[in-house]
Amino acid sequence: MAAVRARRGGRMPPEPPPRGRRRKAAPPPAPAYESMPRLARIKLSGGLTGDDVAVSGKSLALALTGVVFFLGAGIAGAAWLGSSLFDVRESFARGADGVVANAGFEIDSIEVAAMPNAPALTDARKAEVRNLIVPEGRHSLLALDPQQVQARVESLDWVAAARVRRLWPSTLVVEVERRQSYARWRENGQVSVIDANGERLLTERAADHPELPLVVGAGAGPVAQPLLIALEELPELRARLKSLVRVGDRRWNVELENGATIALPEQGAVEALQRLEMLQAEYALLDRPLAQLDMRAPGRLAVRVHPELAGGPRPLLGGA
Repeated sequence: MAAVRARRGGRMPPEPPPRGRRRKAAPPPAPAYESMPRLARIKLSGGLTGDDVAVSGKSLALALTGVVFFLGAGIAGAAWLGSSLFDVRESFARGADGVVANAGFEIDSIEVAAMPNAPALTDARKAEVRNLIVPEGRHSLLALDPQQVQARVESLDWVAAARVRRLWPSTLVVEVERRQSYARWRENGQVSVIDANGERLLTERAADHPELPLVVGAGAGPVAQPLLIALEELPELRARLKSLVRVGDRRWNVELENGATIALPEQGAVEALQRLEMLQAEYALLDRPLAQLDMRAPGRLAVRVHPELAGGPRPLLGGA
């Protein structure tokens, strides 16, 4: 019957494709395929080809330039962010400090005093301590760390130790122990005040302490501690002392106000001073017309008399 239709000039319908098999679509004409987007061509062809992944030198240079620019911007941003974080943290701390101060913890009293049994502080010294206590921009007692305050106060060269307490809600108590001025130290023509350890007290003027004993010689200050401490218990010798002179970085000479010189031994200098105190108490030895006492030989005392001192401005206190 189909043949009959063909002969009659009718069109024969296309034969249906076999079951189970799909007809593969024919690729579009060349001009239409080339005009398709690149992603569509990749999907249609079933994967990437060598032409698809080819990168030109210009594209690679642009990509590297972008990476370098991005990294530089990131580093600059990180540096800016670091400083900004510090500013933000500082602003937050000040803001919190203000809130706490307004809540009743604002500092209204800073008490500075000497520690018990320590030398009293002058008003100038108290003011110097107060200027170190409260950081700029802080107003509340909560913002003060006692350990940090103690470290700042003890950084002063004339302070030996400090003790800090917070008395809530608004009082700070600072107790200070002064470094004791034990002597004046003359080295290379310069005179400075030192404590018992031989450390210079830079804020003390030697002219303000004429009552202090004088230590003389290169490197003499730090090694004078044993003698300076011993003199605190030897009032007779201390009252007549003019200076302690370092000799050859080995031993000491004691120079008295009356012009006499006492040569101390290298070993046992403190014991020699104690013996002088005893001789003064028993025989008034230091008030006699002596030019020199030599105590360097153990158990011996060599004396050289200076007759001109007998009729000098300081009369002798005792007979021979």
